Amino acid sequence: MRSALLALSAAALLGCATPAIPNAQAPATRATASPDTLRARCAEGDGPSCTELGIRIERGDLIDRETAASFYEKGCDHGSAVACNNLGWLLHNGKGVPVDLRRAAHLYARGCNLKNARACTNLGNLYENGHGVPEDLVAALELYRRACALGFGIGCRNEGLIRETNFGRIGEDPTWARKCYERGCNLGDAGSCVNLGNLVRQGRGGPVDFDRARELFTQGCHGGDLLGCNNLGFLYDKGLGVAKDMCKAVAEYERACKGDVPLGCSNLGYAYEKGACLPKDPRRALALHTRACDQNEPLGCNNFAVYLERGEDMPQDISRALELYRFACDKKEPLACHNLARIYEQGDLFPAPQDLGLAANYHRIACDRAHGKSCAALARMHHEGLGGLRPDPAWERDLRARACQQGYLEACSLTGTTLPENPTPP
Repeated sequence: MRSALLALSAAALLGCATPAIPNAQAPATRATASPDTLRARCAEGDGPSCTELGIRIERGDLIDRETAASFYEKGCDHGSAVACNNLGWLLHNGKGVPVDLRRAAHLYARGCNLKNARACTNLGNLYENGHGVPEDLVAALELYRRACALGFGIGCRNEGLIRETNFGRIGEDPTWARKCYERGCNLGDAGSCVNLGNLVRQGRGGPVDFDRARELFTQGCHGGDLLGCNNLGFLYDKGLGVAKDMCKAVAEYERACKGDVPLGCSNLGYAYEKGACLPKDPRRALALHTRACDQNEPLGCNNFAVYLERGEDMPQDISRALELYRFACDKKEPLACHNLARIYEQGDLFPAPQDLGLAANYHRIACDRAHGKSCAALARMHHEGLGGLRPDPAWERDLRARACQQGYLEACSLTGTTLPENPTPP
């Protein structure tokens, strides 16, 4: 789930690592050279000229008896790192040639060794997913790190994803992830800006800073990552660092959903569900949640599960609801983890008997992902000695302060912590 490829045109919540598109740029002298000049230079062993011919054919700017893949192969053999990456990408995606992941990996490795950051990123993508090479997340991490060091923002973002989410089983490290995303954002990668904004909003790897999160989401949104638009809408939805404004939130959710961001669709569905700056329309809401869940969006699956749990506008199906909550929680959706905690704490739904230890664990996961209500519930469970937890006044105060900071009002009266502007419970 973690990587995407870079093609001739070009961003998770946090989600998949992103592959790099082939490089279609060429120096002005080569870009303006005639095809005959480029063919002559290619025949003389000039790799970049072979590469330029391949790029023109692939873009549809030139018709030639030879294919783009043929010219890329010549270019790679003549030492063009761009050609190695581009031919690898064609083989990776089956563009004009049969899919051959093993050969794609070999070509990416040649390009990466020639210091092509896109090739390093795409080879990392193969190792991360075990395509054409053995799955090796540590190797993927190193390749993304190399791409980032070469000044490629998507490489920085992909390194940050592994650091943040522990997909490499190397230890979750949001502090290091912040540094990766910061570098990627500074290099112009909109997705890095959005992912950094998520950590800053949640207070993971450093302090909570809603103003900075707003700046980062805006930068990502304007840079073409519509997930940033969705996340900006969330700040207006919850009144975090800004005045609560559901009409602004809905506008951002609509923008994201129209851009095929499933999280935006699910958030838009929630607005229809509540009648927030939109006509109340539960069926439209359910359709949007279902659409998002069909695209494996964790929040969409959580919201669809709520309908299944309650039997609203569809037959009740507790087993399926639990399955979707678990899926979404495993994908780091805090609301789904909170809902599982609620169900196991209450213990009144079959087949989910009361299990306070499991409830505490799910509240902890949700709290770590900035779900204020779960932070407050975890503090209460500590205070009451539930689920194997022990009373710990200092830790309870910290949990309630975190709950308050994320907009859960009831915790604020117990902490004396300053409220965010116009907060609402998550």
